[in-house]
Amino acid sequence: MVSRNGLICWKTLQSGCIRSTNPVNVTISRRLCVSSQICQNNWVQAVSNAEKIVGLPTSFLSLRSEAIDEISNIAVYLKKLIGTGHPLLDTAKNLMYSQDKTNQTRGLLVLLVSKAAKIDQTQDILPKQRTLAEITDLVHAAHLIHTGVINLNTPNESLEMGNKMAVLCGDFLLARSCVLLANLQNLKVVELIAQAISDFSTAEFIDIVANETDSALDRWRYQSKLRYGTLLAHACQSSLILGDNVDLVEFGKYFGLEIALAWQANNEIQSYKNAKEKADHVLFKLFPPGTPFKEVISNFQAVRDTHVDAALQMLGELPKNDASLALCNIARALKY
Repeated sequence: MVSRNGLICWKTLQSGCIRSTNPVNVTISRRLCVSSQICQNNWVQAVSNAEKIVGLPTSFLSLRSEAIDEISNIAVYLKKLIGTGHPLLDTAKNLMYSQDKTNQTRGLLVLLVSKAAKIDQTQDILPKQRTLAEITDLVHAAHLIHTGVINLNTPNESLEMGNKMAVLCGDFLLARSCVLLANLQNLKVVELIAQAISDFSTAEFIDIVANETDSALDRWRYQSKLRYGTLLAHACQSSLILGDNVDLVEFGKYFGLEIALAWQANNEIQSYKNAKEKADHVLFKLFPPGTPFKEVISNFQAVRDTHVDAALQMLGELPKNDASLALCNIARALKY
């Protein structure tokens, strides 16, 4: 039994394109896969171009050199998980070596916001802002690893070891991020990032079902805000605080939230397209039973596009430069 949506998404991502005995559905699936691949290439290209602007690849990569001893020590134990089906293996692989640049890009967005806010583009990103970008990726990585812990109905030594490793690895990354955060010596930034950590913990206790006051879609937005939105919103806000861009602090908060919701909505769409068991997917639960596949996709694309358009509108508040243009390109590339 899965304790959180993380394992469900992990399983659906492994299932490949939708398989069906219906030739019409197969044709639709193939078209979706081809179209998605083309647009995903646009996303990768947008991120790659943005990395050149900030002068470094995504900041999470620094973890590979700084934590190489720790990673080497747990490599032996990770090998023991091969064949068990525990999600920790794929989570670690995607964080360290993913080619689609979906899990190591939050720090990049923080760096781009830091760069875009500078009126004088000859000024470099501050060391503290680069540290903040690394913290953002570390906290997000810790969250992904912790989310992979699974509930076990019967004892299983291999899976139990995987759970222990997921907890310890996530705790290690959080501890590392807290040390870096303290070194920034800015109480407001510490408060903002601490709130983000608190929010994604709270999100695990939010059920995405309609109630008397909120629709299922409203509940999805609320959970996604807690789980993903607050971290990116507060990180962008914090980068502007560290850069003394007082006039743009509120922009950083709301831009970060909108781009995070757009990002997560797009992730939901892509995993739903690839899901073999649609009934297990979160999008299936957001719409009335029996809603056709294409209608679910179309309706949720509208949700995603609303957040993309909101983020693009907010980017108009930034000075026109290469960094702000890169942010626009990344936001537009989410529409795939």
